[in-house]
Amino acid sequence: MDKDSTDVNQDLTKLKTKIQETREKILAMPEIESSPGEQQEQLRFMREQVDTKTQLLKKYKGLCVFDSPK
Repeated sequence: MDKDSTDVNQDLTKLKTKIQETREKILAMPEIESSPGEQQEQLRFMREQVDTKTQLLKKYKGLCVFDSPK
């Protein structure tokens, strides 16, 4: 019975350690302190930037500004 109790205590200690390490990793994640609403706003802003830059790339590809001299 004592051996089982020791094994359980060791397993419980390992589990507590893993849980604490996971908590520390979560807290170290960037933007974890931002609310879901703030994250949604940031995501919307970044998507707008991607759309704008994609449109500019398409526009500049069609200009053929980089013709090589003959």
